[in-house]
Amino acid sequence: MKAKLTSRKFWLASAAFLAAFGMGVTGIMPPEWCGVIMAVSTGIYAACEAYVDGANAKASTTTVATVIEAKTGDRDTVQAFLGQKEDQ
Repeated sequence: MKAKLTSRKFWLASAAFLAAFGMGVTGIMPPEWCGVIMAVSTGIYAACEAYVDGANAKASTTTVATVIEAKTGDRDTVQAFLGQKEDQ
């Protein structure tokens, strides 16, 4: 939660939302435009957070590779290994 409160994206979206609300209440801007600005600022914030979460998930993924070394006569060894791999 602390990271969200220190996020520039959060504060920018909050400021746009509150500014649009304030302009709608005071009559500076027509109410329908205030709703559009509020919706757009909230949508942009949600899209940015989704992008950041996706990038973090992608960065934390690790790939594990198993190498098996076999000679021409080791067919049974390779098939046994592949059989174990399919069971997992």
